[in-house]
Amino acid sequence: MIIVKLKKDKDNKIKNGYLWIFKDEIQEITGEKKDGEICNVFSNEFEFIGKGIFSNSSNIMVKILSLKDEIIDENFFYHKFIRALKLRNNFGKSYRLFHAEADGIPGLIIDKYEDFLVIQFRNVWLENKKDEVINALIKIFNDEIKGIYERSDFETSSKENLKRNTGVLYGKEPPDNFIIEEEGIKYIVDIKNGQKTGFFFDQRKNRVYIRKYSSGAIGLDAYSYTGGFALNMAKYGAKRVIAVDKDKYALEILKENAKINNLSEKIEVVFDDVENFLSKTENVFTLMMLDPPSLIKKKAERFKGVQIFKRISRLGIQRLENFGILSLCSCAYQADIKLLIESLRRSVEKEGIKLQNMDIITQSNDHPWILQIPESLYLKCLWVRILR
Repeated sequence: MIIVKLKKDKDNKIKNGYLWIFKDEIQEITGEKKDGEICNVFSNEFEFIGKGIFSNSSNIMVKILSLKDEIIDENFFYHKFIRALKLRNNFGKSYRLFHAEADGIPGLIIDKYEDFLVIQFRNVWLENKKDEVINALIKIFNDEIKGIYERSDFETSSKENLKRNTGVLYGKEPPDNFIIEEEGIKYIVDIKNGQKTGFFFDQRKNRVYIRKYSSGAIGLDAYSYTGGFALNMAKYGAKRVIAVDKDKYALEILKENAKINNLSEKIEVVFDDVENFLSKTENVFTLMMLDPPSLIKKKAERFKGVQIFKRISRLGIQRLENFGILSLCSCAYQADIKLLIESLRRSVEKEGIKLQNMDIITQSNDHPWILQIPESLYLKCLWVRILR
């Protein structure tokens, strides 16, 4: 057993609900320092603080699992999953079932697609606990699910020796063209090859929100992926929508999504880099979604992030009518709402344009964020009206 003793007063934040212990907060470690082992954490006065996952290869050396001196076994997972399920009883049949630290198990992601579960194991400890995780899920869902599929092929900066596996863990393999329904719109999801686990459930609130401005709109869904925003704009009254992405495969799925929702005539699909498209197009829009992939991985990249957001915002605003509405999104914790505001403000410097805040919308509630864990708030969308 690894024993971790903290420096003076470094236990307070853990007692208040924060789950990460950094290398420079640790006074002493006894036992074999091995990635993926359970450790007991004590205060500087040797008061028991909790149990956590130890990682010798990370600056975050411990991620807390429990503040109790309890056994971390299949029963532990079972109760965590039951609690997470109770918090998601109004999300329909497809949603994020379990969201890592925010649901109490660092590194564990589970998405539910109708009668299939898709899992990411994002640390070595979870890889070693795979059977217990699966058994707990089977106990809960029993005959409700046809299969459990692993998608641990995510991008990572972790120095742990992760296997990054994909494949069937239980039951059947999901079909290639899996159809889910969210808020009245059908989506084809490629669970096996799509980005993340196949679909971005975290944007549910923003997909619904964009509907209120869609009637009569000329819309742009930039960085569209499989068309979540384009479909919602088109279905809720937009005259015309252009969807732009440089992922050819995602755009093919977008076209099929338009077909199954009877929206093909309203949606034009463009294979291009968004910045290139915006700099060359002669189209003028009234409603625009800019939802780029994660642009900032580290705090040190903040200045770089402002410049990128500023550049794409300026290009977007140049193609928006007066009184047009723009949503600028960030899916990186380091790119906070202050950075988005700063980027937008700088994008219209000396242009005589005012930006009126319409709303700030965060990730869907099946991706909970905990006030004591600021890193759990990662998705922010700033909605503004352009006033020339």
